[in-house]
Amino acid sequence: MPREGCHLFKGIISLFLSILTFFCSLAGISFKHREDTKADVYASEYTSPGGNAKTDELKTLYAAVRAHTPAVTPCPEKDPFPEDGRIKAIWYESEECMGQPARVFAYIGFPENASAEMPVPGMVLVHGGGGHAYAEWVQFWVDRGYAAISPDCFGQIYAGKDSPYETDIACWAVDPDSHLPMDGLTTRGKPFREQWYYYCIADIILANNLLRADARVDAFRIGLTGISWGGVATGTAIGYDDRFAFAVPVYGCGFAELTKSPWGAGFGGEGVTDVWDAKLLLPEVKIPLLWVNGDNDPFFSADATTASAAASPNGAATLVHDFIHGMDQGIDLPEILRFADEHTGRGAGNIKITSVSFDAAEASVAFTLPPDIRAPELYVWYKRTPIEYEGPKHKDCPDLAEPWQPAPGVVHGSGGTVRFPEGTRLFYLQVRGMAEGLPDGQFLQATSGVFVRPE
Repeated sequence: MPREGCHLFKGIISLFLSILTFFCSLAGISFKHREDTKADVYASEYTSPGGNAKTDELKTLYAAVRAHTPAVTPCPEKDPFPEDGRIKAIWYESEECMGQPARVFAYIGFPENASAEMPVPGMVLVHGGGGHAYAEWVQFWVDRGYAAISPDCFGQIYAGKDSPYETDIACWAVDPDSHLPMDGLTTRGKPFREQWYYYCIADIILANNLLRADARVDAFRIGLTGISWGGVATGTAIGYDDRFAFAVPVYGCGFAELTKSPWGAGFGGEGVTDVWDAKLLLPEVKIPLLWVNGDNDPFFSADATTASAAASPNGAATLVHDFIHGMDQGIDLPEILRFADEHTGRGAGNIKITSVSFDAAEASVAFTLPPDIRAPELYVWYKRTPIEYEGPKHKDCPDLAEPWQPAPGVVHGSGGTVRFPEGTRLFYLQVRGMAEGLPDGQFLQATSGVFVRPE
């Protein structure tokens, strides 16, 4: 081939590759970038070790729990809302504790239209530390067409000291007829039936049994969500009960030894990381999981959330900037309800990030939008230093030594690109958009987990 023809041919090939690269970048694909839909920043170092003899023993114990539908005793004197007959207070039979019968206090509710002919989806709701069974939480889901149950997994009962609407823990007391009370896992290392956390997980499985046994509930559309300690327990429970349709752990997650929070770092150790940590069985959990946390959470840092999502075959992380750690915040996040609606056949769900690619200069993302989402935006949230905490500054909660900062990207159809600000060391990507029904100024979002920017 003449030299001129060779140059022309190379030019055509170069132009073709440039055009191909451009269109691939619009789709969030890059031939030169590393691509991954799950952040490998910590997952590559902290992969799940898998189950062991102790988790095998727990599988046997909890298989018996799954097979048992507990007896229920109404508790009308503690019904929370006299004007709302949908929500009831009950006791249900727990696992025998220390050789004695035991019970669990719970609130349970059903939509008015729920029936055997028209069964509704269900939710098991697991409270956090310093908390208790929440009637308001049950009401939240019942108002949205779900049956719901909120057990008190800490062995407590409403003591009736003030209004039934009171949520202060001072209105709750240890129930002498329940199982071992919450002990922060200080009983780890003892035989399983002498550990509070064993009964906490059993309470969740039994709550699932109760909903499944009710003809008004579709047994194939029951989800699980928990907040803080409840998020930790949610991550553990799904390893022993695969009948849930989906789960949303909020704040709490697996990989206890990884989290950089001073509180979270102390949560690990023998008896947790080798027995109860969700990471052990996450590779076996095939249901859809949404791991929700704040990028600044003072108890469970974003690296542990990232690793938990990466270890889940069908898991994703949603990191909320400056998310407050609390029951109200963990209940009201719109992404949780939309995730539930999607996996119970009631809605289109959330924005989904389908691929991420990046090199030292920029990151690209591809995503899908539900029909009601408009005006999508892309941001990179970045840090120039590792995840480290300082403080405490308020309420004994530490703050990030360096907060996450945003930088906008450019959206091209169903993808986008964003350049890293100078000095970026860690980052996660956020796609957000306006949604029908959200208050002004609020948006729906999806994020990646935390990545390390390559040098």
